[in-house]
Amino acid sequence: MVERVYKHLPGMKLEFVSARLEENVSERAIGYSAKFKLSLDFLNFKVAANQHIPNFLNNPLNAIRPELDGLAYHYAYNYLLGAAGKISTNEALFEVFTRTEYYMSEWSTGGLEIRYGVPVFEVVDGQLHVTARVDYRLDGGRQIQIRDLPVIPFQWQLNLLLGEPILSGLKSPETKVVLMYGKEPLVSVEGKPMYTGTQYVIGRELAFGDIGAELIHEAG
Repeated sequence: MVERVYKHLPGMKLEFVSARLEENVSERAIGYSAKFKLSLDFLNFKVAANQHIPNFLNNPLNAIRPELDGLAYHYAYNYLLGAAGKISTNEALFEVFTRTEYYMSEWSTGGLEIRYGVPVFEVVDGQLHVTARVDYRLDGGRQIQIRDLPVIPFQWQLNLLLGEPILSGLKSPETKVVLMYGKEPLVSVEGKPMYTGTQYVIGRELAFGDIGAELIHEAG
């Protein structure tokens, strides 16, 4: 298996806006809603993309997948298709991967179960804002408690995939680079590896109600 290449992208930022923790007794769950600003410098993105996949934005078979751990879960990836050759702004790029049908909203199964809500995206002044919902519950029937919540990192990454035709049709696109706001090196936060600068919360430190900015930590 080929090891993924992760690269910090200057101008790619994640900015906390607000969050709130709530109990959902009917589903034995605890969940949070959160708002973040996802910033991207388009010129830096284009240069970095072309370094790893020449003419990335001009090939309809190339694909992109947002990786938004802690915020939303994208099913797979989106081919550029008809947008290829027409993407010259953040708004046009975001349009490729922000439609609601691309995102999962079902419970995972086993152990500590998680359900990502369908995110709500909004482009404001050329940058992407997301309103997210994430719920946790325990397999087995016990009502989850705040002490059961894990360390939760918040990711804003763009996985860029090279698509190529083959004689028998089309093979699945291959990841060439994942662009991110975090930086080398990897550090450990309570046993969980994160890139330096990754924002996260420690679940057991939270309380029901508003989550203040002072509870948003940075790895490293």
